Amino acid sequence: MKLFIDKNKYNILALSCLMTFATSCKDYMKTLNQDEKLLTDEQLVQDANEGGILLPLMMNRIVATTTGVQTQQNLQAESYAGYLETPTPFLNNENTTTYFMVDGWNNAAWNTSTQNVMDQWLQMWKKGYETKYPDLYAIALIIKVTAAHRLVDTFGPYPYTKYGTAAQVTFDSEEEAYTAFFADLDKAVTALKAAEAANPNADKTRFAKWDKSSLGGEYTNWIKLANTIKLRLAIRISKIKPDLAKTQAEKAVAAENGGLLETVGFSVIPTTTNPYYTMANAWSDTRMSAAIETFLSGFADPRLPLYALPATDAAAGGKIKGIRAGSERPEKTRYQSFSLPNVTTTSPVKQVDVAESYFLKAEGALRGWNMGGTAQSFYEEGVRASFKANGASGAEAYLLGTTPQISYVDPKNTANNSPALTKITVKWDDGADFETKLERIITQKWIALYPEGTEAWSEFRRTGYPKLYPIAVSKNPDLPLGTFIKRLTYPSAVTNSSGDAVKAAVAAYLNGKDSAATPIWWDID
Repeated sequence: MKLFIDKNKYNILALSCLMTFATSCKDYMKTLNQDEKLLTDEQLVQDANEGGILLPLMMNRIVATTTGVQTQQNLQAESYAGYLETPTPFLNNENTTTYFMVDGWNNAAWNTSTQNVMDQWLQMWKKGYETKYPDLYAIALIIKVTAAHRLVDTFGPYPYTKYGTAAQVTFDSEEEAYTAFFADLDKAVTALKAAEAANPNADKTRFAKWDKSSLGGEYTNWIKLANTIKLRLAIRISKIKPDLAKTQAEKAVAAENGGLLETVGFSVIPTTTNPYYTMANAWSDTRMSAAIETFLSGFADPRLPLYALPATDAAAGGKIKGIRAGSERPEKTRYQSFSLPNVTTTSPVKQVDVAESYFLKAEGALRGWNMGGTAQSFYEEGVRASFKANGASGAEAYLLGTTPQISYVDPKNTANNSPALTKITVKWDDGADFETKLERIITQKWIALYPEGTEAWSEFRRTGYPKLYPIAVSKNPDLPLGTFIKRLTYPSAVTNSSGDAVKAAVAAYLNGKDSAATPIWWDID
């Protein structure tokens, strides 16, 4: 097993990624509206423009709306979640899809939100905007938590609570970070509710022009986003901290706190071409994963043709065909003609799916928490919400479905073939045991979240659902075949700049080894 890479190829790739990232930031600034580009110092103060001008970039870098998303998560989390797989044999198949840690790619996963969300928030904090523009600062806090929890869930310990405010870098444990996430979301909701009470039109005059998302510049929608993220985080720690999880979850769903996202999701329109369209069509670097094919085909799911295009490979017979995760790819052409994701140049980039809150409440109800309804009712409403959001019909018939996942057949390499891994179906069975109900909820949640791989990968690690194919080829000795990756390792840019802090965090919170096989704090059996 070769555990090194060609340094020249790696350096070229790293430089390419860096240039792409820098260009995307420049392109983003160029695409701001003309009146936003030419703001004078006086105009910056008017209508709190100086407090809002940093927010669009922050929104666009939770999940990157540029091609930077390829190394932020497409070549890692979206593969690990069973959503998208590359046909390209990057670095002779020694890359993150086969569990080999590529330092430059891990750095992109770290830096995309660290530089463009955490750094922008830090500017606002240093300039006193928490006091000067508490409503706009509250939006920044919500974005900050939404981005930072993804970093914690990807890497583990992260310097969240003292980011940029201490003389020396200190990494929080995952537990410390989560405690701070809940506190920051509470602070944000309180500030936005106060702004709404003082002036219901404040969002229209101070914020709407900066909101480049589907939330439409409405503070009430951002309150719902904060509560939805709070419920997400509460569910995430339900095994490791059940009492705290229950308290935070019930607080999140309480009507007096502003409600959840249930009619609109949180997505951002790309400032240029949708990056998934570019990756799939211009670069031919991303295709559907086998899991999407076999689950949705087995369920006769009407969303499948809305998610994926038929393969052009003759061996696929005109059907949708995905690539098994971590497959050996001797050459790009082997799987290049498998199914592309069905996305247009202007498709929004999903950050939080509209159906997620329903599935979160379904699990909360299953755990005996007060969610305001039953697990079955929320599960079924989640399916309906996903169908509506995707423009699919037939939700009621689908909810009665009793056919399971189909087997996977790789027409290019029979070694990748696999029988179905589960007998789970769509139709709710109230007499089933806890784990069967949980698997049903998470499997439908996974389908709805597509293609937001970081969240789906986190839920897979937490629950083991849906049951995904192990990778076909592993290039990491810590992760033998049949096992699944647990986290990304820290990139050298972080270990070089904050070596002592990283060593302390690894020793204290990661069992002394910066390994892709070390579970995140909430990932327990």
